[in-house]
Amino acid sequence: MTESYPETATSPTPAAPTLTTASVTDPAAEARPDHAKSRSNRRNALKSTGPRTVDGKARVSDNARSHGFLSRHLIVAGESPAEFAALLAELVADYQPVGVVETGLVEQVAIVLWRKARFVRAETAMVSLNRRTFGEVQAREVAARLGLPEAAWRTIPAPRLMVAGEDPELLADLEAGRATWQALVDNEVASGPEPFARFPAALQAQLLQVHGVEASGIEAVVIAEYGSWPALVDQHMRLFDQLLEQLHIRELSLLVMESQTLPTQTDLLGRYQTALDNDLYKALKALREAQSWRQAKAVLEASAVPAVEEGG
Repeated sequence: MTESYPETATSPTPAAPTLTTASVTDPAAEARPDHAKSRSNRRNALKSTGPRTVDGKARVSDNARSHGFLSRHLIVAGESPAEFAALLAELVADYQPVGVVETGLVEQVAIVLWRKARFVRAETAMVSLNRRTFGEVQAREVAARLGLPEAAWRTIPAPRLMVAGEDPELLADLEAGRATWQALVDNEVASGPEPFARFPAALQAQLLQVHGVEASGIEAVVIAEYGSWPALVDQHMRLFDQLLEQLHIRELSLLVMESQTLPTQTDLLGRYQTALDNDLYKALKALREAQSWRQAKAVLEASAVPAVEEGG
C-alpha cells in the first residue's frame, strides 16, 4: 500500500478509529482470533515512533544526508558542510522521521536553525564593523561635542583602543597636573619675586631633574630657554592642554564608536529574524502533524478485520 501524507501543515489530523458496539460488547466476537490480532495491531501501531534499531536509525540518518534536496545549496563559503550534516543527523535521531515528507520537514527544521546561526554571526560581524568605523561623520560628532572649530574634525584620528598596561588614571593625572600649573598663574607666583622658591616642592624637583641643574642655577636656565618664568608656566599649560584635548578626543571618539554597537538596518534584520522564527514554528508544527497522521493511519490499518470466508 502506498503511503500518502498531508500536503500542508494545516491539514486536519485524522480522527482515531471508531470501534463498533458489537466489537466491544460481544464477548464471543472479542474472543475470536481475528479480533484479538486486531487489538494487538492497534496497540503496536500506537507505540510506533519510527526506526528503533541501530541499523534502522543509521539508514534514516544516511537518507537525511543523501536526500538533502532542500539543503543542497544552503552552505556558503566559510561554512562547514560537516557541521550542518551533524546538526541534521542529530535532528533525525531526535524526531525519527519516516518517509520523504517527514524527512523533508526535519531537514527544513535544520535549515532554519542553520540560518538562525548565520543570522547571529552576521549581526555580530555588523556590530564589530560598526564599532571599527570612524570616518568624517564620527569625527564631526566628536568635534561638535567638544566645541572645537568646524574644521577641526579633519585632524581627529580614529581612536586607539585601550591596551593592557595602559594607565586608566592618565586623564585624571593630567587634569591634576594642569591645575597645579594654573594655580601658579592664579596666585601670581610666576610673576612675583623669587618664583622658584614659591613653586610646589614636586615642581621644583621636576624642573631641576629635567634641566639637570642645581637650585642655584635654575634661574639662568629658565631665562635662557623661556625668556621668563611666566613664559615657562604658559608653555607647560599649553602642553597640558594639548595632551588633555587628545585624551578627551580619544575618550569621546571611543564613546561614539561604542554607540554604534547596534547593527544597521535593524528593521530589515528584525523582519528576517521574525521570518526565521515563523518558519521554524511552521516546520515543527507540520512535522508533528505528519507524524500524528502516520500513527493514526497505522491505527486505522491495524483496526481493519479481515472478512471471514463463507463456510469457514
